[in-house]
Amino acid sequence: MRTAKQYKPVAIILILLTLFIINTTNAGEIKLNHELPPVSIEEKGLLLPEYEIINKKMVFKKDSEITYRKWKSSELTGRVFTVYHLAARDGIDEINKPYIDALIDAYLPEKMPDSPYKTITVLNTDDALWGTAGIASRRFEKSQKEFPYACYVNDEEGLIQKAWGLKSKESAVAVLNKEGKVIFFKEGKITDEEIKGVVRMIKKELGI
Repeated sequence: MRTAKQYKPVAIILILLTLFIINTTNAGEIKLNHELPPVSIEEKGLLLPEYEIINKKMVFKKDSEITYRKWKSSELTGRVFTVYHLAARDGIDEINKPYIDALIDAYLPEKMPDSPYKTITVLNTDDALWGTAGIASRRFEKSQKEFPYACYVNDEEGLIQKAWGLKSKESAVAVLNKEGKVIFFKEGKITDEEIKGVVRMIKKELGI
């Protein structure tokens, strides 16, 4: 007959397995034709640039500051979105730069506050190398000043990566229709053919 001491290692293994299953199933999974798994960012969050409208375009107001507000994924409805998720590491933004360039070249209606299309870039500063999160955040604010009509979210705790089950040290892109449903999703590099197809898809959703 086994003693209590003999059962103890087995019990520990079972506990560890249970914790592993709980932790992995807590992460959401991005599925086509479904909304993104819900997540709320309490620290930092959505960048709020002060702007003025010049020639039907949002322009950053000179000498103003960037502020922040809480952000949640349920806001991703009512217009077509590209959600561009990045680890705050050097070179990650180069992975899908051709896709972002293609969106710019497509002249999508995004430059006014109420435009029917927006690109929202999420920077996971929790995934930055030690001591570089502050540098990454300042660069992020600089990008927001350059493109005040785009949306930027600073995720200091990596909550979005965890909620959506994304890989670390990676780039991911999701495209949402006006109902907030995912119509395209990919982690890693998007191919040239995929880029063309996604731009067509966005234009179709916008009716242009």
